[in-house]
Amino acid sequence: MKTITRVIAAVMLVAMMAALMTACGQKNYVDNNLVGTWKQTDAKEGNWIWTFNSDHTCKLVGETDGSSHEGTYKIEDQKNGKVKIKLDNWDKEQTYSYTVTEKNMILETFDVSYYCEKQ
Repeated sequence: MKTITRVIAAVMLVAMMAALMTACGQKNYVDNNLVGTWKQTDAKEGNWIWTFNSDHTCKLVGETDGSSHEGTYKIEDQKNGKVKIKLDNWDKEQTYSYTVTEKNMILETFDVSYYCEKQ
């Protein structure tokens, strides 16, 4: 009886270790729904094109004034829609709340909202 119990315990231990080792090799990939090109149309500030790349670089191009600014972004909390963006012409990075649907994106801070359409 002791032998059967030991064999069962050993088999369970090996199965548990195999499951744990398999889990160690997996990466937790987050679906980045910001990736793409988005057009912001603003009667007051002109039209802007936001581009978010999968390597976490981004670019903001002013269609109206011809300016172009490159930078980086980091998704802080995808579940609650928080992203940090730093462009080369900004003194510091900005934190935005974001909402993305199939065709639209909204970036918001405490004092401004940018409504964008997928391009």
